[in-house]
Amino acid sequence: MKLSVFTVAVPDMTPEQLCSAAEAAGIVGIEWRCKETPEHVRKEAPSFWGNNRCTIDPRASEEELASLAQTVRATGRRSLALAPYLSCGDLEGTERMFRIARSLGASLVRVGIPGYDGSRDFGSLFAEASAYLAEVEALAGDYGVKALVETHHRTIAPSASLAHRLVSRFDPDKVGVLYDPGNMVYEGFENYRMGLELLGPYLAHVHVKNAGWSPARGGSGAHPNLPQAEGSGGPEAEPLSPVEWTCGWRPIASGIVPWRQVLADLKAVGYDGWLGLEDFSGAYGSAEMLRVYAAQMNEWQGDGTNG
Repeated sequence: MKLSVFTVAVPDMTPEQLCSAAEAAGIVGIEWRCKETPEHVRKEAPSFWGNNRCTIDPRASEEELASLAQTVRATGRRSLALAPYLSCGDLEGTERMFRIARSLGASLVRVGIPGYDGSRDFGSLFAEASAYLAEVEALAGDYGVKALVETHHRTIAPSASLAHRLVSRFDPDKVGVLYDPGNMVYEGFENYRMGLELLGPYLAHVHVKNAGWSPARGGSGAHPNLPQAEGSGGPEAEPLSPVEWTCGWRPIASGIVPWRQVLADLKAVGYDGWLGLEDFSGAYGSAEMLRVYAAQMNEWQGDGTNG
């Protein structure tokens, strides 16, 4: 399996800096965050979803895209994917992203699916997403790219099985699934291998990050049932007062996702595609994070190579 990095995870780097750092770490693929950055946000400190300096503006000219493509080629890297923040049903925006991907030579584009918060029923949201993806499938064929539906919490596709249900009526050469076990810590966990077996030819890409759950701590300190929540046993001090839990990002080796096992499961189902870094833990500086990630993936794959 080959290594890539999603630029959302390196907000302090410019594209030129990222390409050089990825080359030094032995990471070949670049997945570009694509989103407008308001002028007032550019004055803020770098951040994942704010002033991210490694982001492509969707209004970029062909000349700007050609310059970026040349930067990537000069370091022997490859523009693998474009990851915008599309809304379900935005066909005009989707076609714009496909056009940018084609200009960069990227073969994958993340597309939009509805969020789920209980305000609308699943059936109507699913129908809306299916109608959109039918149009997306046609566009993907026209532009020679593959559209990706990401397993993501708080959407109608948080798990492998729900993502598969959404994409299974479409051509897997045009519409596939971006499998993200880190997101599935928040919502959507299923046995990894079973989910991968279900996805079959729709498994198109994998993101690598991690997360974990911990008891929420209120302003008054620890919950009286904290010892039981942490597994010490014994009766609860307040059995009528449930412990609240919170999920947050963790470094890749320190979260709930057992990445050695997931990599073994990916191999078992014959996946030989890309593994894309998307670490939001903030545990390392950007350049060190790339080096640590490459070392982890190469070691845990068991063959010491980067494809």
